[in-house]
Amino acid sequence: MPDLAASWEQPDPLTHVMRLREGVRFHDGTEFTARDVVATYRYIADPAHGCPGAGALEPLASVEAPDEGTVVFRLKRLHVSFPNALTWGVLPARLAGRPDLGDEIVGTGPYRLAAFRPGEEIVLEAFPDHVDGPPALERIVFRIVSNATTRLLEIRSGGLDLLQNAVPPYSVRFLRKDPDLRVIVAPGTSYQYLGFNLEDPILSDVRVRRAIAHAIDRETLIRFALDGLARPATTLFPPEHWAHNPAVPTYPYDPDRARRLLDEAGYPDPDGPGPALRFRLGYKTSTDKTANEVARVIAEQLGRVGIGVEVRSFEWGTFFSDVKKGNFQLMSLRWIGLRDPDVFHYLFHSASVPPAGANRGRYRNPDVDRWIDESRREPDPARRLALYRRIQEAVARDCVYVSLWWLDNVVVLRRGFEGFEPLPGGEYTSLARVRPEARR
Repeated sequence: MPDLAASWEQPDPLTHVMRLREGVRFHDGTEFTARDVVATYRYIADPAHGCPGAGALEPLASVEAPDEGTVVFRLKRLHVSFPNALTWGVLPARLAGRPDLGDEIVGTGPYRLAAFRPGEEIVLEAFPDHVDGPPALERIVFRIVSNATTRLLEIRSGGLDLLQNAVPPYSVRFLRKDPDLRVIVAPGTSYQYLGFNLEDPILSDVRVRRAIAHAIDRETLIRFALDGLARPATTLFPPEHWAHNPAVPTYPYDPDRARRLLDEAGYPDPDGPGPALRFRLGYKTSTDKTANEVARVIAEQLGRVGIGVEVRSFEWGTFFSDVKKGNFQLMSLRWIGLRDPDVFHYLFHSASVPPAGANRGRYRNPDVDRWIDESRREPDPARRLALYRRIQEAVARDCVYVSLWWLDNVVVLRRGFEGFEPLPGGEYTSLARVRPEARR
């Protein structure tokens, strides 16, 4: 949405006025107007529709279009990060109310959808009427190649031109030796975590969650499962982010401490060093090979302190559906592209339990709710930062997640193209600027 604004004004703390760029067209040829913005954001903001963005738009009182080129957002109360909530793509008004778009996926970007073959590929073609002119490449094909070995063979043979965060960690060393490839590795912001269902009878006890955190050897996991391509994480935002809190409670690898916490929680080891377990937990993950390797190492490490873990892998759609429904005990996911700390509302506010948001662990802390609400109303940057740090400390103290690592961003690109800019969050937005490499 910000790319479609020519200007942005705030005549008073509760009113945001957006002037739209002229000459923007949808991929179906129709003109982009304020009516489309109004229809899209009214639909997203209505809790009855179950959109994930509804929680972030809860402060919105109304959205109106006084003319074809102006949108006015009025808020119920001050929300200093409100513009960051307007990052959803805009649909034509005629489509904005449809729960299922089918094949009619229409946007305003430099590429339009040419074909979508589920499980096979997504084909994009250059949009000749894009407001900034057509992109250099006529067509981009996103192939869905689920097998990691096949992906490696394809990138080396020329069947693929670009892979981003899609190669097994062990392969990076030999891919660097291929003269036809460029390999870029840089610190990333993708945050990997182990998540708990806090409504589970066992995991509702913070001592159990802390014990699990102390039982996990992150350094060993990073070294062997990820070939060193990550940094141990302590909270959502990495050290280079302005809201990073370096003073959050941490859980260094300490299996003896883990055992003592489990004893305190009422789960004594029935036979000391023997094979009997304190209790069993289920760990759900996707079918991704690396995710399964990580899950099995974590299960083995938890077994050393007397926690039995059954790892079950599912096709992505089934796995993610279960996570949103709260149908899990342990699971691991990652957050990609986190920038604005207002995301704490989406992740940890009690009002953001799915489908309204992504509080998938069902975390409820009245203090955290209050601090999140206060941060949205606090115009002073220093005071807002203090609130963000307080939220991070509470979430870490309550061990809502076990922070695992921030993954490095790994890009493998065949030579012959230029203009692709790897971003810390692994986004593909620079694809619009990719072009054939100029001859020297």
